[in-house]
Amino acid sequence: MPSPRSKPKDASPAREHPVLAHLRGRLDGLSSAILVFPLFLIYQLGILGGRGQNGVDFVTRALIRVSERDLSNYLIILAVMLVAYAAVVILLRHTGRFSPRAFLPMVVESSFYALVMGSIILFIMSRVAGLVPGLAIGDNSALDVVVISAGAGFHEELIFRVILMGGLAWLLTGLTGPRRAWVLALVLSSLLFSLAHHLGPVGEPFAFAPFVYRTLAGAFFATVYQVRGFAVAAWTHAIYDVYVLSLS
Repeated sequence: MPSPRSKPKDASPAREHPVLAHLRGRLDGLSSAILVFPLFLIYQLGILGGRGQNGVDFVTRALIRVSERDLSNYLIILAVMLVAYAAVVILLRHTGRFSPRAFLPMVVESSFYALVMGSIILFIMSRVAGLVPGLAIGDNSALDVVVISAGAGFHEELIFRVILMGGLAWLLTGLTGPRRAWVLALVLSSLLFSLAHHLGPVGEPFAFAPFVYRTLAGAFFATVYQVRGFAVAAWTHAIYDVYVLSLS
């Protein structure tokens, strides 16, 4: 008698390539948190060298309070966070919810946005409005540039996009509907983002052209955040600042 044919095993669904998975829609909060952590760590370690703390950095102030202003405690907290971060990445990779290979396409995508953004905004300002911004950059070393840019990318996007823009959109949705709420939140958060650079003891003297330039930049970052997520917006901001500070 012929032997019965064995039933074919159910083929497991093929996993999507990390690049395609990254480009498919907006990054979720967990993936963004994983991808943005290197920026956070670079900045938190970099400011130990005396480099300027970002003006909207409330996270470091909280860490300093928790560590009781003790350097050893501060470093232990960062070490614990790094170990926890590595454990989460390993776990999510094992379960198929995250692949470290998504990091490279995210950086490439953010670099593209960062390099074209400044050119587009300058073109709009010079050709349409006849304005050329003169940004106060200062004299910074290469390491200063990296630390300052990482801090701006992480902390400014966290405050002005995730918290402020997201909070405004949530508050306004019931009054105007989701689309108008998002537009209003984008405009208001971008104006406040630009204005913040002229406030406080280290703020720049107010000038119209830089204010308009940063407002447009804020609107660009806000659009990237809304369409692609926190991580892409933060890395776009950081890489753009590296580009601008390196040319100054």
